[in-house]
Amino acid sequence: MAVSKSNKGLGKGLGALLSTEGIPESTKDSVVELKLTDISPNVEQPRKKFEENALKELADSIAENGVIQPIIVQKKGTGYRIVAGERRWRASMLAGLKVIPAIVRELTDQQTMEQALIENIQRADLNPIEESMAMNNLLKVHNLTQEQLAKKLGKPRTTITNILRLINIDIALQDYVANGELSVGHAKLLLALDDSELQRRVANDIMNNDMSVRKAEEYIAKIKSGEAEGATKKTKNDTMSEQLKLSTRETETKLRKHLGSKVKIKLSDTTTGKGKLVIDYKNFDDLNRLIELIGE
Repeated sequence: MAVSKSNKGLGKGLGALLSTEGIPESTKDSVVELKLTDISPNVEQPRKKFEENALKELADSIAENGVIQPIIVQKKGTGYRIVAGERRWRASMLAGLKVIPAIVRELTDQQTMEQALIENIQRADLNPIEESMAMNNLLKVHNLTQEQLAKKLGKPRTTITNILRLINIDIALQDYVANGELSVGHAKLLLALDDSELQRRVANDIMNNDMSVRKAEEYIAKIKSGEAEGATKKTKNDTMSEQLKLSTRETETKLRKHLGSKVKIKLSDTTTGKGKLVIDYKNFDDLNRLIELIGE
């Protein structure tokens, strides 16, 4: 079968592997061509966030070069469910493709979750909170031990334990960990504080003062020993109303979506609204892109 123009960039000779007649029964992991409309995402997939700007860049690349790496799917009813490659599937739709190269595998629900998690971890596609929740889901739903999970993922058990602890951090702080505004190292330190409200106030101090993990560790040690009593009490700057917190986070989200970059609003005075707006960029090209957006 000839490969359609929409498949340009798939590689020479790939046409011999593609088939619209279904999955070759005798050849394991053969690549087939599936209609995008016959494929649906996996609601249990570990990755929950897809950055719009990065997705658009991938769509542009796919429009120019095609899909280089096939997605992995499993048969589900009259269609297919994605096991790994939802980002490529979404970007292919944005690029206007009608079909996508895929590998169809017969998997149990547990194997589907495991493969989705492994693929995302290997590609570094998950934020720490997504990774923690996905691991926790595998442990609970399929009764795996941490040792078994560590073996499947190729990670030390201590790493698994530390990642799993992240789901215990105050829910109000999980977005900051997911967005990288609080590092995993900072999050682990905050878990040493039993009180959720204290976790939030200390996290606010860490972010506002750009504390390193080492500085944050020293600060939290002082709090626990009673040497930093001020941190355990509400101050004018610490008692930001819930409404103001929500408004600030909503504004960060809007700016993040519009600019396609991580954005942080750091308030130094909650009465006047005085503060700093911090926008991250990857390189000079990304900086020029931001300057053009802001200049519009």
